[in-house]
Amino acid sequence: MFQIRKIGFVLGLLGVAACSGPNVYQQSISPSIPASIVPYDQEKPLYDNLMTDSAFSRNVKVAMLLPLTGKDAKIGEDLRNAGMMAQFDIANNNFVLQFYDTKGTVEGAKEAFEQAADAKVDLILGPVFAREVGAIRRQARAKKIPVVSFTSDTDEVDEGVYTMALLLPEQIERSVRYACEKGKQSLAIMAPDNKAGDIAVASAEKAAKSCGMRISAVSIYNPTFINFEPYVLKTLPESFKNIKILEKQKKPDPSEESKENIPVAEQIDFDTLLIADDGNRLKSIASLFALYDVTPRDVLFIGTSTWQDPTLTLEGALAGAKFSSLPMQGFEKFTERYQETYGKKPIRLASLSYDAVALASVLSQTGGITKENLTNMRGFLGTDGLFRLTPTGESERLLGMTEIVSRNQFRVIQKPSINFEQEAVRKENMERIRLQNEYKRQMEAITPDLAATSPELMN
Repeated sequence: MFQIRKIGFVLGLLGVAACSGPNVYQQSISPSIPASIVPYDQEKPLYDNLMTDSAFSRNVKVAMLLPLTGKDAKIGEDLRNAGMMAQFDIANNNFVLQFYDTKGTVEGAKEAFEQAADAKVDLILGPVFAREVGAIRRQARAKKIPVVSFTSDTDEVDEGVYTMALLLPEQIERSVRYACEKGKQSLAIMAPDNKAGDIAVASAEKAAKSCGMRISAVSIYNPTFINFEPYVLKTLPESFKNIKILEKQKKPDPSEESKENIPVAEQIDFDTLLIADDGNRLKSIASLFALYDVTPRDVLFIGTSTWQDPTLTLEGALAGAKFSSLPMQGFEKFTERYQETYGKKPIRLASLSYDAVALASVLSQTGGITKENLTNMRGFLGTDGLFRLTPTGESERLLGMTEIVSRNQFRVIQKPSINFEQEAVRKENMERIRLQNEYKRQMEAITPDLAATSPELMN
């Protein structure tokens, strides 16, 4: 993994790994090449033997397929602006970036692809939406033009058609893994009845299985409903189902004082709650749990990066909730520069466009835009931290954990791994936790029997 720095540009937003072999290399700096590759584990640079004159003998053409007109034109505009920023920061004179309008439609994407293919581009960046990626995927593979898209739908990516997007499965896996690392034993899941909800549930079940965490309940709700109380109650014990919300708001009966004094954590069947949603639905669900005294004070609430929403900090029922997150420092710097340049803040997706153009530019200056270089296992350091593209088209990113603190405040509670090797070790550690959990449950099952048959052993 290398870090890329433009001469006189200190942000250092993107880094790449060596193109091949065990050694790490640095490109020579000349006035015509305004970017350098700084080795991450060597002090003295070596020259990459793939950087021959042929790498610089012709223009490298890169196409960006974006919705520049139509209802999604605002998205396309921000991504185009970010791409032009990266071209200015990183690219050399041999790098040609061309924009093609998909209009945000399937037919528009097909037309834009044909125009780019006729121009004999070396790489396509975009499109944005899954339907657009699906529309060009087969033609791109047939014409052997690699595609680096921005869709989060992994059904539309495969070998040669990649995505830069942060994917839902790794966000869920990261949050569940955090719970396992903290010694949590049981998980309840709330998820919408849609494709994203299906992915979230499957990912959570897989992550829980890897560390031996028990699934106590899975509640799937209709995201178009207004009242989520029946779905919240589905995760709670039978005793909670006779408690009406209005009764919860009344002063408790003194005769039930002893029951009220039992900690909620001891009354419910889970110590971790995954809510695979965001926005107003998340607020409503969290508020309903709070009415039943199930809050982040007693139960670990976990979610995804969409929880990094300042409006959620105004919901008291989410104070203390944790979620998987990208490192924000790079994006904050990127946002400042974008705002200085264009007079407005970028959409969150814009950083992907910047990194995609920067990646294409750097690869064009080194070993070339090839499958081997695009899928370098050591990855790239971009605006949103470390990432890499897999041979099957998915992206992998290193995520940390963030806590919702209070009004407009978040706190990083666990930083991302420093590289993919460390991340692999952390994931392998889940097997040790799984064995510990399995042993603990076996001992808990045996202990009551010992107490009944041999009470002297328990004293």
